[in-house]
Amino acid sequence: MPEGWNVVSLEDVCLKITDGSHNSPKDEPGTPYPMCSVKDMETYCFNYSSCKHISAEAFERMKKSDCVPLVNDILVAKDGSYLKEIFICSEQKDEAILSSIAIFRPNSSVILPDILLFLLKQPSIRIDVADNYVSGSALPRIVLKDFKKYQFVLPPLQEQKKIGDILHSFRTQIITNVNENKKLRTLRDTLLPKLMSDEIDVSDFDF
Repeated sequence: MPEGWNVVSLEDVCLKITDGSHNSPKDEPGTPYPMCSVKDMETYCFNYSSCKHISAEAFERMKKSDCVPLVNDILVAKDGSYLKEIFICSEQKDEAILSSIAIFRPNSSVILPDILLFLLKQPSIRIDVADNYVSGSALPRIVLKDFKKYQFVLPPLQEQKKIGDILHSFRTQIITNVNENKKLRTLRDTLLPKLMSDEIDVSDFDF
């Protein structure tokens, strides 16, 4: 092992490892407070189109219970399709999460968020988790009290920053591409029906 590298566990490098609320408040459509579950997770963000919403009072309770992600928290699909989606909370939002999602809060003086994200996304982790840290057959879920003891080799912060800068640029570019694709799909879905119904006439365009 290179000098300065250490064997650590997930609980060694995180300030907190927990999951979201085990209590699901009443759905209050139209409020500005989404409450997301694992089904609402996408590659780098939440899809709010079908998630439930909660009242301001319920949101404050979720906030006090630490079920509102903070910037740089790693959000991990914990129940069902565990580890299928994992992303960093890149900005503070008024959104709460249910217990099907886990929160890994990295200690930035020990590990960089992009390094932890990259680690959790490794295929080898998924295999190890399936073999050792999952319970249930009908609805498999990660057992966090066991998984937090998962060990791995961690480089010193100086090395992490070199690797992390590259990983961060990759992640930023992918997010940009994903958002651009969403815009293009929306544009396609808006224009195509109008083209098919001749609501938009393109006969005068020179292709």
